[in-house]
Amino acid sequence: MAIFPTPVKLISIIQNLGANLLIIILGLAGSIILARCLGPTQRGIFAAIILLPTIIQFSVNFGLSSATIYFTAQPLSNKNAIWSCLIILGAIQSIIGLLIGYFVIRLYLHKYGLGIINLGNLYLLTIPFGLFGMYATYILQGASNFKIINSLKCIVPIGYCAGIVWFRFHNNLSIENLVYLQLTIQFSFFIVAIFCLNKILLNPFLFKIDTELIRQMLRYGVKVWFGDISQIVNSRIDQFLIGGILSSRDLGIYTIATSVSGFTGAFAEAVRTIMLPSVTNKELLKEKINETLNFFKKYWIISIFFHLIFALSLPIIIPLVFGNAYDESIIICQILTIGSFFLNAKSVLGGGILGMGFPEIISKVEIIGMIISLIFSVILIKVYGLIGIPISISFSYFCQFLGLILLTNNKAIKFQKILCISPSEYKEYLNWLKNTTKYFK
Repeated sequence: MAIFPTPVKLISIIQNLGANLLIIILGLAGSIILARCLGPTQRGIFAAIILLPTIIQFSVNFGLSSATIYFTAQPLSNKNAIWSCLIILGAIQSIIGLLIGYFVIRLYLHKYGLGIINLGNLYLLTIPFGLFGMYATYILQGASNFKIINSLKCIVPIGYCAGIVWFRFHNNLSIENLVYLQLTIQFSFFIVAIFCLNKILLNPFLFKIDTELIRQMLRYGVKVWFGDISQIVNSRIDQFLIGGILSSRDLGIYTIATSVSGFTGAFAEAVRTIMLPSVTNKELLKEKINETLNFFKKYWIISIFFHLIFALSLPIIIPLVFGNAYDESIIICQILTIGSFFLNAKSVLGGGILGMGFPEIISKVEIIGMIISLIFSVILIKVYGLIGIPISISFSYFCQFLGLILLTNNKAIKFQKILCISPSEYKEYLNWLKNTTKYFK
């Protein structure tokens, strides 16, 4: 018999979904203005500037983002000790990231000139801001403070969209101003996130170094880190290759396609955010498995219809919103939407796997995807040009989801239970929906 999310959890999912949709809508609004005002070439240059610092930030965290949620969600976890450990580790990571970025930026942006290189180096300051703000947010997530998390997640997109509108209104929208805008917003997010963390969970904050906890978090984090690195490579190799091999116009066209296809991840992210601490809080493995299946099956049904309708609507949406200059983005975005269907399903199911305490499974899947993505992207971009990239990326996402299904099969979760829904379960879902509707009334 299936066990369903309580109305409280459902409300949290809906609230989180609302926040994610707001973030995506604001991101699309900003992308629309940038696409129409900067054009594909300038839009592509700005995408190249922010690409490497973003990759570096997520690469140097050593998997501590997932470890932070996992250890915070544990019963009787010591939040002061966790944050103290993250202060030390975050400082080390920031120094490493800044040093790596300084040397890599010059190599990657050299064809755009010294002015763009300097802007790229300046943008590296978002690495420490992002790391500490991210860790503070993940502690709050592990402690199930979802309303605060939703508010924090909206700081950057609201500020970024408002800044873009301001610059556009004053006819001062440039790549340089966009970089300064991002630095200001990221710093604001960093300050507000730490303030909320101290106010809600660490009042008063007592700095306490727990070397054993550091070791435990690093052991867990390293298992996830290889997967995180692979995920970053898999999700950014497309823009990296386009920016390095093809023109900045092609990068601008592709950036619009990825922005639009990213809309499909809102629901998956909302479910995963609530699902991970919910699964982690269960004591027995059997309870964790049931909770994972409970969340995933409902997501799976809704996701099929959502992605299909979204893909069919793209020939209308993209020209209407971004203009005819981005018509080439339509087929690219449709291919990426197919890949996103499998990527989002993997993300939701992977949240349950992390909550069960099997981060190595996620790492294996991400490494598989990275290898496939690297090989096929390099080959197909030379053979087919720009269109080869979304094909290779979508294929790698499919392989990742398939690999996750097969690996979880070895952890007492049979793939039939994940993907197949019996008639009796359908009836239970309908009864649950009726009861949930009564609750909201």
